[in-house]
Amino acid sequence: MKASELNHRPVVSLNDGVKIGEVSDLTLDATHLKVSTLVMVGHDGNSVVPFAAVRGIGMDAVTIDDSRIVQAPADNNDMTERRISRLTGLSVMNQSGLIIGSVEDVEFDEGNGQVTALLVHRGGVIGIGGSHEVISASAIRGVGPELITVDTSTPGASANTTA
Repeated sequence: MKASELNHRPVVSLNDGVKIGEVSDLTLDATHLKVSTLVMVGHDGNSVVPFAAVRGIGMDAVTIDDSRIVQAPADNNDMTERRISRLTGLSVMNQSGLIIGSVEDVEFDEGNGQVTALLVHRGGVIGIGGSHEVISASAIRGVGPELITVDTSTPGASANTTA
């Protein structure tokens, strides 16, 4: 699933039978390349739901067991946790020092939150044209504040290229 597909999707408490907010972003544990929380906007402002507490991700909603699982967002600058929306647009550089494009989206496994791929766009003008490449998560070497580094010589690193 693409991370961007969750934007504005309702979050529903199964025990309470109510919508408690909408997904506004995801946070990424950059060390383990795994989604750690859903960032949510609700009637009480911003809050987070640990990804482990997600019961299901459906076409119409994300479900959790109980609204008491919802937490206030952490107020730290921990570089191991990054909002996925802030990865969009970051340059992607390979082991040879070549910028191969910029992050367009992040794909992850709905069941365990593990990042499966980076969707990278290169070329074109103002986002029109160019090509798209899928970089396997196994090729990701580092996620920094301004750059993501990948090893494109890793088998399966570049799963797909489209024009």
